Amino acid sequence: MDQDTARLLFEQGACLVVLDAPTGIEFGVDLETWETGPLFSGLKMIPPGIHYIHYRAVDNKERGNGGNSNSGEGRMGMQCGFFHDFAQGEVVVRRWDPQTEQLVVVATPPAVSREEWLRSLDPRLGAYPVDGAVGSGGYERWKRLTSHVTPALLSRILPSPDGCFSSATGSAYEDEEMEAARKRLAKEYKKNNASGSGSGSEGMGGGPFMEHISTVDDNDRFGFTAIDVRHSFPRNAEPGVITRYGVDKTWLLRSLLHSLWNDDAGQLLGELQISFLVILVGQNFSGLEHWKRLMHVVLGSSSALEDPELVATVVAPALGILRRQLDECPAEFVALVLEQDSDGHDGFVATLLSAFVLNLYECPQKNARLEASVDGLRRFLRDRFSWLLPTGKELQEEADLEDGEYAPQIVDPSEIA
Repeated sequence: MDQDTARLLFEQGACLVVLDAPTGIEFGVDLETWETGPLFSGLKMIPPGIHYIHYRAVDNKERGNGGNSNSGEGRMGMQCGFFHDFAQGEVVVRRWDPQTEQLVVVATPPAVSREEWLRSLDPRLGAYPVDGAVGSGGYERWKRLTSHVTPALLSRILPSPDGCFSSATGSAYEDEEMEAARKRLAKEYKKNNASGSGSGSEGMGGGPFMEHISTVDDNDRFGFTAIDVRHSFPRNAEPGVITRYGVDKTWLLRSLLHSLWNDDAGQLLGELQISFLVILVGQNFSGLEHWKRLMHVVLGSSSALEDPELVATVVAPALGILRRQLDECPAEFVALVLEQDSDGHDGFVATLLSAFVLNLYECPQKNARLEASVDGLRRFLRDRFSWLLPTGKELQEEADLEDGEYAPQIVDPSEIA
């Protein structure tokens, strides 16, 4: 951090005070994580704006016995965290609760002047890592990952009342899984009863058993609206419309923009960013499912490529967001997490991008800027992950070959013996 930046953050930066923090917990802000020392009492010089505070208890069995704290033995608690929009000069106070292993809100600071209190804590406050680990530019990267995230959006999506969530926080997508489980159990129950298999059917999935399958706690869930990408056409649509918009998600994109985000594309893009951060740094898979469905809707809307406004406000920004997000991911994370679809199959991102590239190539209304973005993404994927994203021409030729193999053949009757 240069001297001018340090001086500015010293004068205008916010503080997070953590009271009673035990030694050796895992603590982090935004993209950075550390293990706390015996003097740790929080962070200072936090740039104004939205940041993610995260932490996890580490119960190392050796630590209490005078052994090596790096032995790797013991229990790691569930990761918890919260987003906060830090105002200039704001002081946020949290206290470590050893019973819940969470940071709880402290209503008022000690009964001394704010300046005196902070002065006494200053040696125990770590500076916000503006430059990130080994000069990786952590704060600039964080700003790019949260460029469309607003306090209002966080307030709507994060659990109430304090916005804190953990790896176990649920969402409407868990409700989907519960409903699917109910249907499977009901089907099995009816099947077993019909076959006369006896009382064992009750234990496997009978009515009484199903009543105890509960949904996610309303007080510990994200406000993501579950998006059904399979029902991407109007109600009571004609078969031809169903066929068209079953593949082309443009009708669903327009519908969601109007009903969920009041025709504000920035909110959609903000949810793309929040849901990704919930899985990348929040380690919660509810964010993953929402991120995948949003990406599917945006990049799967082929007709939207003919609408200059949708391209400028939704498609092109989403493509840029995807590139920045992938740039933060280790190759293993992409392969084992992002590339898995809801059925456990590989290739989610690769398949989605290939379809998008083909749709862009076949679009009658060309967009040189968007095509240049795709070319840049292709080079990035090659250099970063050794992925080969085909060109639109290559994908079309491949599709023509597949169609040709099964296309109807015109035969001259005179050649039929």
